[in-house]
Amino acid sequence: MTPSKNAPQLPGGHRLRGRDRVFKQALLAIQRADAPSFVLVGGAPGVGRTTLLDALVEAIDCDRIVHRVRGNADLSTVPLGALAPVMAALPVEGDDSAIVEFHRAINRQGVVLVVDDAELLDATSLGVLEQVAQAGRATLLVARAAKVVADGSGAVTAGLTRHATITIELPALGQADASAIVKDRLGPSIGAAAAEEMVRLASGSTRTLSELIEASVGACDLSDDMGAWRENWPYVSEGLIASLPANPLATAPLVLDVLIVLAVAGELPVEQAGTSGVSETGAQQAEAAGLVTTRSRDGRIWVELAHPLYRPVLLSTVSELARAGFCAAGVDMLDGYSDHRVRRALLQLAAGYPVAPQLLIDLAHRELSERRYATAITLGEHAAGSAGADAALRAAGEYVEAQALSQIGRSREASEHFASAWAALNSVGADADRPFIAALAQAEGNHLAFRELRPDVAVSRVESILHRLDDRDRALVESDLAKWRLMSGQGIPLGVEQLALLGPVETPGDLNLLIMTATLQTMGGNLTLAGEAVTRGLAECDRFRQVLPNARDLLELSEVLVLSFTSRFTDARTAARRNLARAEKSNPSARGIWKFVLAIIELHAGSPARAWKLITEGRRDLVWRDIAGLLPTADALSAAVAARTGRFAIARSWLDQLTSAEVVDPKVELYACLARAWVSAASGRPGFAIRSLGPALHKAVDGGHLYLAALVAYEAVRIEPVVGATVMLPHLLAARHAFPLAESHARAVIARYDVLPIAKELAEAGLLGPAIDAARWAADHCNGDLVRASSAHRLADSWTVRAGVSMANRRAEQPRVTPLTDREWQLACGAAAHRTSAELAAEFGISVRTVDNHLARIYKKLGITGRRELSAELSELQLDGAYEGYGAERPTSGNR
Repeated sequence: MTPSKNAPQLPGGHRLRGRDRVFKQALLAIQRADAPSFVLVGGAPGVGRTTLLDALVEAIDCDRIVHRVRGNADLSTVPLGALAPVMAALPVEGDDSAIVEFHRAINRQGVVLVVDDAELLDATSLGVLEQVAQAGRATLLVARAAKVVADGSGAVTAGLTRHATITIELPALGQADASAIVKDRLGPSIGAAAAEEMVRLASGSTRTLSELIEASVGACDLSDDMGAWRENWPYVSEGLIASLPANPLATAPLVLDVLIVLAVAGELPVEQAGTSGVSETGAQQAEAAGLVTTRSRDGRIWVELAHPLYRPVLLSTVSELARAGFCAAGVDMLDGYSDHRVRRALLQLAAGYPVAPQLLIDLAHRELSERRYATAITLGEHAAGSAGADAALRAAGEYVEAQALSQIGRSREASEHFASAWAALNSVGADADRPFIAALAQAEGNHLAFRELRPDVAVSRVESILHRLDDRDRALVESDLAKWRLMSGQGIPLGVEQLALLGPVETPGDLNLLIMTATLQTMGGNLTLAGEAVTRGLAECDRFRQVLPNARDLLELSEVLVLSFTSRFTDARTAARRNLARAEKSNPSARGIWKFVLAIIELHAGSPARAWKLITEGRRDLVWRDIAGLLPTADALSAAVAARTGRFAIARSWLDQLTSAEVVDPKVELYACLARAWVSAASGRPGFAIRSLGPALHKAVDGGHLYLAALVAYEAVRIEPVVGATVMLPHLLAARHAFPLAESHARAVIARYDVLPIAKELAEAGLLGPAIDAARWAADHCNGDLVRASSAHRLADSWTVRAGVSMANRRAEQPRVTPLTDREWQLACGAAAHRTSAELAAEFGISVRTVDNHLARIYKKLGITGRRELSAELSELQLDGAYEGYGAERPTSGNR
C-alpha cells in the first residue's frame, strides 16, 4: 500500500478532521496480515461514522475488493432488503441462488465488507452478516449507533459485536475541527462569523454540518460578517431537514403554530390562568415529539425550540405578512417581562408598531455593552430612522451604529456613520448636548487611532471641537488626546509621576490611559508600572463596558505578558489558561489570542511540543477571528516552533514564501529570524545562526519590544551556549531586571563557571527547557568529574519528565567509527540537509518506504530519535566521508 493511501482523505479530496487517531487505529486493524479483521465503529447519530467509513475505504489498497451495505429504515421490514443492491450486482452462475453467490463473493481472499448504519438493517440481513463474521475470512468494517433498541435486530447486532477485533466509539467533533471542515469545503467564500454560525446550527452533528455546507455551496453573502444570514439562516435543503432529529414541518397544525411563533419570537411563556402565552396543549405535544424544551422561571413555564436549525426551517415557510402577525403575538406574550425588553422592542419593530427612539437608543447602549453588536446596529438604525426632526436623537442612533460597526471591524461603514452623527449634531447648532459631543469625539478618536491606525487624524479631528466643550468635558477628551499624541509620536512615554497624577478612574478616558500605559510599558518600559496600571484597570474596566467593551481582554493580555517578562512563567501559564477557559465559554473571539500567548510561554519555558499544538490551534482560531492583529506574528511563531520541534520542511516552506520587504511588524521578523536560526543550527552552523539574529533583535528593540527581544536572544544561548552567551549578553544586560537568571546563565557560561546551580534556579522558576540545556552542558563540561556528570544528567532527566518531552539518549564520550554504510551515509546527509523522504526517494531511485526504513535504521545505529539530532550526530563522527558535502553538492546518478 502506498504511503499516500494512509492519509486521512475523503473521496472528494477533503481532509478527515479530528479523527486522525481512530482512523489510524482502524486502518491498522484492516491491514493486519495474520487474519481478517472486524472493526466496529460506534457513536451517536450524526458524529460522522459514515464519513470515517468513506475515508477508510479511500485508504484501502486498490487490489482489495470492497462491497458496501447500508441500512435503511424504510427497508428494515423487508427480508434481505439491505443486501439486495449488493447481490443484484453479483453475477449468478448456474443454478446457484443469489445468497450463495453473495457468500462466495464475500469470503474470497482480500475482500472488505463495509456495513453502514447496521442498526437499521433488517433481521435477515443481520443474520447473514453474522454468518460472514463467524466464517472469519472477510474483513468487516461495521458502523452502528452506540445505543440500539432491545429487540430482535438489536440482539443480532450484539451478536456481530462479539466478533469485533477492535471497537471504536466516536465522540462529537470539537468546534475547532468543525470549523476546519467548513473552511475545507467552502474556502474563502465564507467568513469567520458565518462559519461559527454553521457550527452552532449543526449542534454537534457532523451529518447536519455536511448538509449545511452542501446547501450553502454557491452562496455569495457568507463572507459578509453582518449579512442577512445573521437574522435568519436562508440555506435550507431537503437533505438538511432529513438530518435533523425530527422534521418540524411534519406535525399537527396546532403544534406547527406553536413552533412557528417560537421561531419568530423566540422563547415564550406557556398560557396560564388566562394570561397570554403559547398554547399549553400544543406545547405538550411538541415536547412529546422532541421539538421543544421547557423550563420553569418567574412562576411560569417557558418553552423554546429544541434544535437551533428548527428556526430557519420553519421561517422558510412563513411569508412576511404572516410573520408580522406572529411578531405581534410575541409582543403580547412578552409584555411585562423586563429581561425581554430588547426582544420585545425588536418584535414591535417587525410587527410595525411604533417604538420611542429614546428607548431604542437606551436598549442599543445596553446591547453594545454586552457585545451584542448586531442587535445594537439594528436598534440604532431604527432609532435614527424614526427620530424624524429630532436631530439629537438621530445623531445618537448614528453614534450607536458607528460604535458597533467599529467593534466588528467594518471600519469604512463606521466612519460613514460617525460622519452622519456629526452632521446631525451640527444641525442642532449651539444647543447640542456637550457631554454627547465629548462622547462622540472620544468614540471617533478611538476608532481612528485603533481601527484605522491614524492617531494623527484623531488628534486633529478632536482638537477642532475642543472649543465646543466646557472645562469638565474638555478634561475628559484631553486625556484621550494625550494617548493619541503618544501613538502618533507627538508625546513621550508615560512615567510613574504621570500615572500617579491620574488619580481615580472616573471616565473612559482615564481607563484608556491605563490601558495604553500597560501596553507601552509591557513592551519595553517599566514592568512595575505596567503591573500597577493593569491592577487598577482591571478593578475599573467593568464600569465602562459600554464604551470600551474590549478593555478587560487588553488588560489581561498585558497582565500575562508582565508575568512572562518577569520570569514568572508558571504564574503566566496559569493565568493564560484561566483566560482561555473563560474565552471558551463567554468570548470565543479571544481564544486565538490566549492560545498564541500560551504557545510563546511554552516555547520559551521549554515545552516546544505543547507550543506546536497551541500555535496550530491558535492560528486556526485567528484565521477566523483576529481581534488583535496577531495573525502575521502567529504565522512567524508557527514557523519558529516548527523549526524548534524538527519540522524543518514546514518552517522552510513558510520562510521561502516570505520576503524581507513584506515584514513590517518587528515581532514577525523576530520569530522569522529565530526560525531561520534553528534551521541553520540544525544544519551544523550554530555560530552563523546566532549572529543572524542580531539585526532582527536590534529592530525589535528599536520598535519598543525590549523584553520579547531578550527572550529570543536567550534562545541563542540554548542553540550554542558559548557563542550564544558571548553574542547575546548585551541584549540580556539591557533586560537584566526582567530576566536576571538569563544574564547569570550567560555570564556563567562565558566565565566557564559551574552552571548547575543556575540550572536549578531556572527549573525552580519554571524554565525547564533552559534548565535541561544548562544541566546537559554542565554534564558535558565537568572536567572528568563523573559523579557530578551523573548528578547533572539525573537532574536533566527529571526536568525532562516534568516538561513532558521525550528523553534524549546520552551520547557516548569515546570517539566512534561510523556504523553507517555508504548508502546510509548518503541518506543521512540528505536528511540532515532537510530534504524530505520523497525528495530522497526520487534522488536515489528507491521508494519512500525504503528511505524511511533506512532512516529508522540510521537513527537506531546512532542512538538518536529523529532528524533534528542527525546533523549534530554526523558532525561528531569526525570522518571525511565520501558524501559529507551532500548538502552543498548532491551525488550525481553515476554515484548511485
